[in-house]
Amino acid sequence: MQCKDAEEGLSALIDGEGAGERQQAAAEHIAGCPQCTALANDYRHVGETLRAVAYVPAPAGLEAKVRARLAVEALAAAQAAAQAASGRWRFDAGRWMQQAAALVVVAGLAALVSWHLTWSAADQDRQQRDVLAAHVRSLLQEAPIQVASSERHLVRPWFNGRVEFAPGVKDLTPQNFTLLGGRVDWIDGRRVATLVYKRRLHIINVFMWPADVQADAAPRAIGLKGYNAISWTSGGMVHWAISDLNAKELAELQALL
Repeated sequence: MQCKDAEEGLSALIDGEGAGERQQAAAEHIAGCPQCTALANDYRHVGETLRAVAYVPAPAGLEAKVRARLAVEALAAAQAAAQAASGRWRFDAGRWMQQAAALVVVAGLAALVSWHLTWSAADQDRQQRDVLAAHVRSLLQEAPIQVASSERHLVRPWFNGRVEFAPGVKDLTPQNFTLLGGRVDWIDGRRVATLVYKRRLHIINVFMWPADVQADAAPRAIGLKGYNAISWTSGGMVHWAISDLNAKELAELQALL
């Protein structure tokens, strides 16, 4: 037996608890190991010290009172069990039917939750792939925009008839995020509005489209093949911002949007 194994049963051995071959092996190891012997002596010293300062003898008759109380409670429990058993046969069929129905409901809910989680994960993965592909595709073109303007009153009307919603457009030039313009792109099987910003030499694509649910979702930052991206939902719109800009400055843009 190793010291570690002996130490695990040391406290029980000193207190006289446990028996069997394992305890015997632990006792033999401790007797022949100076390190474990010293540790056992320390345990014994601590125990003796505690007993000397904290030991209080039990009042006379305490054991008899405890045994009598346990006997009364055991009798009461036996009587209750007998009463329940006498009428249980009348309810067994209904009880088993209820349990079976509950199991069906639980199984159905588990399957529904599992399907929803799987679908959500697959949908998120598809969005990430499409966002990354759209961003890289825009960088390979001579110009990543279809309407070139930093004037939001010109960019926003340009989307009329090109997408089925009115995207929010902000010119953040005073905050050093220059609006270059916008374009229409294809994400997750739908037309989406894309705003293009520039910070120093970094191009930032901000994709947006109507959310399937109206609940807002807090910003979630991820890395996509060397690019930084943030997704969030607000005002009934899904947003994705992606760029090779550092994560901190991209988060600043998200907060401004």
